Amino acid sequence: MALVDSLDAALADMLPRVGDPTSAQRAADAVRTFSGAVGQLDSFLLQLQEMRPAPRGPDATQKQEMEELKAELQDKDRLIAHAKEQIARWQAVIQQQEQLQETTLFAGLGS
Repeated sequence: MALVDSLDAALADMLPRVGDPTSAQRAADAVRTFSGAVGQLDSFLLQLQEMRPAPRGPDATQKQEMEELKAELQDKDRLIAHAKEQIARWQAVIQQQEQLQETTLFAGLGS
């Protein structure tokens, strides 16, 4: 409610007042205040949008838990696939090093 009140007050300060010599400065300050309040309101609304509504009933709770478990499984599958790629890459590096070592060893024996 405070955000709405600050928007309202800033908007009221933007309106010209008869016989007020500082009305231009006051209006400029009000525009900055209004802009800041709009930014805060935007942040607040984005936070509300990110919140999930609370599930209602046993079916909704169970459905939400299933979705969370499926997402967790997908994350774990991606991690496993990444680990397998890393293992295959390191196995190839080790194999190359072993071949290089054998080649170097046999080249030294032939001299």
